[in-house]
Parts: sequence; C-alpha cells; structure tokens
Amino acid sequence: MSIFEEILNNDNSIFQNQEIFNIDYFPEIIQCRDKELRSILVNIKPLLTNNKVLNTIIMGNSSSGKTTVIKHALMEIEQFTNIKTCYINCNIQNTARKCYFQMFKMLFGYVPQNNIGTEIIQEEIMEKLEEESFILVMDDLNYLPKRDSNKLINELLRANEFYHSNMAIILIVNNISFKYSLEKNAQSVLQCNEIEFKDYTVDEMYSILKYRCDFGFKKGVIQDNQIMKISEYAVNYTDLRWGLRTLNLLGQKVESENRDKIEDWDLIRYMPV
Repeated sequence: MSIFEEILNNDNSIFQNQEIFNIDYFPEIIQCRDKELRSILVNIKPLLTNNKVLNTIIMGNSSSGKTTVIKHALMEIEQFTNIKTCYINCNIQNTARKCYFQMFKMLFGYVPQNNIGTEIIQEEIMEKLEEESFILVMDDLNYLPKRDSNKLINELLRANEFYHSNMAIILIVNNISFKYSLEKNAQSVLQCNEIEFKDYTVDEMYSILKYRCDFGFKKGVIQDNQIMKISEYAVNYTDLRWGLRTLNLLGQKVESENRDKIEDWDLIRYMPV
C-alpha cells in the first residue's frame, strides 16, 4: 500500500468537522453580536409596512463579525418575509457598474447584456423597486475607488427619493472615518444609523473559538487553557481569522504526526507569530 493510500484509508482523524475552522464558514449560531444583530433587524422593520427606513452604516475592524452578522440578518429576513435582498461584496464587484449588474441580477433573475448602458440599468432597477421592498447590502465599500463609492451613494439615495422606492441600504466599512472621507454631496444624502462593531474581548474571542473547537475537533483533542492562550494571541492581533487559522494549522500538524491531541509545546512550536 502506498503512503497516499494509507492516508486515504486512515479514519483516525482528530477533526470531526474541519470545515468549521475555514475563514468563510457560516456558523448557525451568532455569538457575542446579539445587540448588533437586533439593531440591524429593528432598522429594517419599517419595510414590512412600506414605510421609509433609516439607512445603516456598519463600521468595525476586519474580522469583527460584520459580514457574518449581516448574512445571518439577511437569512432571517428572507425566511420570514417576502422582502428581496441583495448582498454585494465590493472587494469582488469593485466598480459601480459591477454593483449595478449584481443588483439587476438579484431583482430580475438574469444578468443584463454588457452593451447596455449603466444609466439604463439603473433606471430599470429603480422602476422595479417602486413595485417591491428591497434591502441592498454593500460590504467592504471602502474597497471601491472613491469616485465609484461617491457615485453609488449619490445615485442610489437620490434615486431612492425620486422614484419613491422602498429600499433599505446597508453599507459596511472597515474604517470608521470612511463616512467623513466622502465628498460633501455624498455625505449630505448619507443620513443613516451607525452601528459600530467593537473588537472582540478576550472572553468573547474565547467563547467563539471554544464553540468552533467543540464542534470542529473530537473530544479531548484540545484543552480549554490552550484555547484561552490562542484567544489572547488573537485579541492582540485583533483578528478572529488568525485564531481560526491557528487552530486549523495545529490540528493538521498534530494529525500529520499521527498524534491524537494538541500538547502545550505545540502552541510554542507551531503557532505563527
């Protein structure tokens, strides 16, 4: 039997669900962000009665739970209402035109032809929004070029008033000062509720990583004091992702050495610093 065949046939993994340690894993339970989740849902409640909503800007450092919480909020909205939602990652849809294309796709169910002008696409979107309620989330808005972010905010919010559409706009940024870096005309229309995601405390970081370990590792693989040590490091980096990557790395290293648990010296030997 080859080494690779031996590895494939080995069922003695220390993981019970390694996917839980992936950066893009979407947990069923949102921890330590109930207050922020409630604020988001309360803000969009007027849409249910066709009333105007106060737009929202969510601010906080990277890896503070903003994307996870907003996706959970959208999931609940889609589950309990008929409101359509559109989530745009501006790190991927990184121009104003690409953002409009994504909105069009979510509203109409197909992608418009490339030769159609942006103004025509925008007009069709806004006319459609006169017929139904809609929630637009623009995540990582600070990754858009300043010209495009100013353009989008101006056009969407002013068109929202002109067409009498019933749309809630939620902007997510990493930098709290982003709002004040916009052009004055964009700032003037961006009257919104601000929700700040503060960095996780050590106890909050421990709670999140402990939950992942309980469902990601088999029982006895890692001890609580080891999770706390990793949590303290992660808080120093202000990065939950660092903690998740470290747990995944430790698990893979220990498993590659055919051991069944993480030792204290593993943290010194394998933890990236």
